[in-house]
Amino acid sequence: MLLLIKGAEDLYLLQQLAELPKNSKNPVYILGILHQGFAEYGQRLASVQRNEWAKIQGRFEDIPFTESAIQMMSLIGQAITVDSSIAEGISCAIHNYSQEWFNYLQPVIIGEELNSNLVKDVYPLHPLTGLVLPTLCQRYAQNDRSLFTFLTSNEPLSFRNFLEEENIKDDNFPTLKLDRVYDYFIEAAGMGLASRPNLQRWVEIQDLISDAKRLEEDSLKVLKTIGILNLITVTGSMRATKTLVSLAMCDCPSEEQINYWQKIIDELLSQNLITHRRQLDELRIWQGSDFNVDTELNIYIEQERSPLVKLLSLYRPLKPLVAQRHSYKTGTLRYFERHYLDNAQNLSQLRCSSPDADGFVGYWVDEQTPNSVPSKTADGKPLVILNAANLDVLRIRTLEFVALNNIKKTAKELQTDGVARKEVNYRLIEAEQSLDETLSLTFSIGINQQCWIEGKAQKLNKITDFNSKLSDVCDQVYHCSPILWNELINRRNLTSQGAKARRELIQAMLEHQNEERLGLEGYGPEVCMYYSLLEETGIHHQEDDYWDFLPPLENSGLHSLWKVVEDFCLEATENIQSFNLLYQRLAAPPYGVKQGAIPVILAAVLLYHADDLGVYQDGTFIPVLGSEHFELLVKYPERFAVKYFAVVGLRAEVFKELEAILRNPQLKKLGKVRNATLLTVVTPLYQFVKKLPKYTQQTQRIEDEPRAILRALQTTAEPDELLFKALPEACNLPPISTEAGDDGITAKTLRTKLVYALREIHTAYDNLLSHSQKLLYEAFGVRSKETKLREDLRVRANYLAGKCIEPLLKRFTQAASDETVSDSQWLEILMMIV
Repeated sequence: MLLLIKGAEDLYLLQQLAELPKNSKNPVYILGILHQGFAEYGQRLASVQRNEWAKIQGRFEDIPFTESAIQMMSLIGQAITVDSSIAEGISCAIHNYSQEWFNYLQPVIIGEELNSNLVKDVYPLHPLTGLVLPTLCQRYAQNDRSLFTFLTSNEPLSFRNFLEEENIKDDNFPTLKLDRVYDYFIEAAGMGLASRPNLQRWVEIQDLISDAKRLEEDSLKVLKTIGILNLITVTGSMRATKTLVSLAMCDCPSEEQINYWQKIIDELLSQNLITHRRQLDELRIWQGSDFNVDTELNIYIEQERSPLVKLLSLYRPLKPLVAQRHSYKTGTLRYFERHYLDNAQNLSQLRCSSPDADGFVGYWVDEQTPNSVPSKTADGKPLVILNAANLDVLRIRTLEFVALNNIKKTAKELQTDGVARKEVNYRLIEAEQSLDETLSLTFSIGINQQCWIEGKAQKLNKITDFNSKLSDVCDQVYHCSPILWNELINRRNLTSQGAKARRELIQAMLEHQNEERLGLEGYGPEVCMYYSLLEETGIHHQEDDYWDFLPPLENSGLHSLWKVVEDFCLEATENIQSFNLLYQRLAAPPYGVKQGAIPVILAAVLLYHADDLGVYQDGTFIPVLGSEHFELLVKYPERFAVKYFAVVGLRAEVFKELEAILRNPQLKKLGKVRNATLLTVVTPLYQFVKKLPKYTQQTQRIEDEPRAILRALQTTAEPDELLFKALPEACNLPPISTEAGDDGITAKTLRTKLVYALREIHTAYDNLLSHSQKLLYEAFGVRSKETKLREDLRVRANYLAGKCIEPLLKRFTQAASDETVSDSQWLEILMMIV
């Protein structure tokens, strides 16, 4: 015997017991003896805990030991004893009474092993009271305890109290009927009923009967009887039919009494205090209402023209289904979207509604099976289609549920008619439960269940086969999926804690790549990510007493992920490639990588290839890659791109020649600057152009080739394109590709021409000033040497100081006499005035 407690350790124990391996030779059976239903033990627990208990319950098979109503009726008969002195006088009459009741009840109550002896034994309980009472106590009270409390206690309206109140007179045999049972439970239990689970119907019926106290006593008794029968069942032979209710009101069955009570039932129906559900032939107790739900329901059903697929998709959408075994093996949660399908849809055009979905499961709700099923969706995800059964029942239940929903939303009468509103709400809940049960049966995996898995028709026999097939599909489709056991980062959308930890890890990678554990301390989530992503895979490890980033071990789960990221970056030799394309490639089969871990692996690849991979943001080269760039990259990968700078063959010779003339000694240690080797040549060129005077940047008074080189330096943003394409073309040389070999001429020619051009560009402004000085010298007719031009003009200007009215001449004389600036500045000012 297992003692079930509420602690988490008991959940774990039961789960472990349920998962014991099956061995046909030495089977293990777990037997638990419970006093009530599994779920009843968790009624006062939180919803999360109740859900966990429900999961455990599903792993065991329930074998209820509940006595039938007939067995309990027999037990009641044994508990009721008749005084021998009284029994002799009425035994024959009671025998006739019981036989008469049996004759009336036998054709009405089908499926119950009722006999005249049972009717006789339970007297003075009404036969129907004897049948109903055990079920009522089981569902709404405390089973046998409540039953025998009713029989033996002295509480008001109890069975013992009834015996003291009633007497047998002549041929009148009074019986304890269902209306008194109703009164007993309301009086004895009172508001305590409302504190027990699953008593919404009882409370509702109680409210309705309380509001009908204005009725005559017999009408009220009929309402209570119908209410009790409604509480125990709405199907089967014990449902509240006209005949059964009429019999329940009779002390002795006779046509006269039955007709009398049926007349009262008809009056209640005409007053809309009760309704007759024709489909089930059942009387249902409701308060009076002017709104006829049945009529409105039929109208809405007749007006509904939407296909079944649309109605189910709108009102009963399917939740995703997880490929459990594959997810457990790889550490990556993979799920299949589930949608309803029919012949109106083109299967070749199906797409997953979410890009994060790993597959598509279609539930076929059409009488005609599909002619052909593609293996994949239009977006490349695996496709599985499951055929439905019992579509007629599903269609009826769906239409009823949809119609009730529409009535609730659109019927204006419900705004002022509380009774009708309650009825619609109740029937809507009932219809929803019926629809859910029908859906479960329609798509439950049974024997020879037809389905199509990746375009191939197959037969399934149980739900475990279906779940196993989904994992098999994922194993085949996502065979290059990385194996990463870290739920913090191996997911589509990180939590706020996970996003912060990833940001701190990337920052440590950028700033402390040559330190053990990247300088991380403690055991926070960022350290956990470091161990699972970088340390255990060998991406960050010590080699020759030096910590750095290297490709992962081949047997690590991230080798395939590293390779595809690295290959993507190294492919970008001609043009930059957006990282958005990388994300798309990784998300698609055969990889199916979740976005959480991609930035970390990408950062490791970029750091490993720091010298030959350039990163661009919005088309602009990023010389120093920081954590702020990765924050943006995570949100907007389309704004970032990569390019591979391959310095090999002839390019290497060109680089060597240019480095000899351009390398700045101060750039020997570039710290965290990316592509340091390439930038030792490119940076001085960009700085040279940036410092040129505006005249030089725009002049046309230099030779064609230097002017073309200047334009290349001004317009080319990418370092490799500048060195190996733009500059050679400006020097009338062919572009230098990665495949070109060293010919011993091109590199030296480029160097010679570049040196000449840079000298021309650099001296262009100085030549302009010299020419301007010569023009001034000639214009003013200075007789001394040209070097004395400034002194000569200063003396002349002093004679005119304070005597000039014309503005231009006044400014010229003031500038010519200024002795505070250098010679070049003095000449520049004069030329600007002129």
